[in-house]
Amino acid sequence: MVTTISFVAGKGSLSHNNRTFIAENVIEERIELDEFYKQESLEDAYDKMFRQAIDEYNAKQTRKDRKIDNYITKIKNSKNNEKIFYENVVQIGRMTDFGVVDENGNVTENALLAKEILDIYAKTFQERNPNLYLFNAVLHMDEATPHLHLDYIPVAHNYKTGMKTRNSLTKGLQQMGIEKATSKIDNETVHWQERERDYLKGLCEERGIEIVTLGVDRDDYTIPEYKAAMKAKEEAEAEIEILKSEKAELNQFIQMANYEAHGLAVGIDDKEEKLKDIEKRIKEAEKLRIDNEKRIQDFADDDKKISNELAKINKEAIGVPNLFGNEPMIKISKKSFDKLIKICKSVSSFKQLFYRKEAELALANKQIVKLQEGENALKERNSALERFIKEKGFAEAFRKFLEPKSIREYIREYKAKQAANNREKKEETSRKHNIER
Repeated sequence: MVTTISFVAGKGSLSHNNRTFIAENVIEERIELDEFYKQESLEDAYDKMFRQAIDEYNAKQTRKDRKIDNYITKIKNSKNNEKIFYENVVQIGRMTDFGVVDENGNVTENALLAKEILDIYAKTFQERNPNLYLFNAVLHMDEATPHLHLDYIPVAHNYKTGMKTRNSLTKGLQQMGIEKATSKIDNETVHWQERERDYLKGLCEERGIEIVTLGVDRDDYTIPEYKAAMKAKEEAEAEIEILKSEKAELNQFIQMANYEAHGLAVGIDDKEEKLKDIEKRIKEAEKLRIDNEKRIQDFADDDKKISNELAKINKEAIGVPNLFGNEPMIKISKKSFDKLIKICKSVSSFKQLFYRKEAELALANKQIVKLQEGENALKERNSALERFIKEKGFAEAFRKFLEPKSIREYIREYKAKQAANNREKKEETSRKHNIER
């Protein structure tokens, strides 16, 4: 069995992950198959990881404005591009080969096998990564493909100034023995992901699943650019599947707003911002997939390297007499013979995987079309909702409810109204006197 693995950054929607909000793309009957390994609140996790360091830091401060009241808020306001927490979505295969159910609605053997592997991966994550505090971890079997959502806080120790323990992904990974960055695209996060991929790949291979990325697994014929293109394409396809779920969640939220418009005026603005972000990410993922599809096709058509190897072997071959028949025979070295066998195997495997990838790309194209149709429908519903709120005056009523006027404001308005009335009366009296004269 040959497939791929996906290891991409998630959006970090804890309500979606923990099923406190159930979107339409979630099959409720299969929620019982899900695994909820850990569900700790973000506040409790931060308190556990950083409370002692915060208290020690604050005890040394003589100025109140230098003390840390809320570390989460401090990180939110930081200009160091730090995140409060990170999420990775881990998936084995695609719905074409590791879908949760078959055409009859029965859970597939491949899905159960994927669940077994992901279960081990999740349960051993904290032991492998002591500087990534796992506060929320779930395994979903109620969507198209089995996958994990792992939410963690990076923790780094032994700072000489400021807080001794802090939120820092780079230093946290380094303290776990991850190799330092050599460039922006070859950084600690990339090195750590490669280590995690290798671990997951080992679990798969122990259970008879071969994890293949085109251009990677045949060392003698690896093309570095091809490897990068395939990795980027797979991540883009995986991200599109993840975004589908988040899009469905937002879509359902705005549908609910049609029935509860007066209580959701503020929430809609927040969801619209998230929707814009998802639309942007979908466009980026689609562009990345198209770009890498083209590069993959270019590599598939380019057999120059293999042709050169075959030319060398042909040049080395020496004709020898055949003592057992009329068929001509040649002699080549054992090394060249092994290389020739490897080329044959590589070409055969390449063709199989290439055809499978073509099928997956066709499916991805259909999914993107559906997403785009859903976006258009969502925009139309959202526009209708905004018109409804505006026409009914809900937004203004909700604002008045949230910000009621004080007694003094009412008195000022009353006095102003009375003064205006008095001016009108004086002007009317003055006009009458002028007419009488």
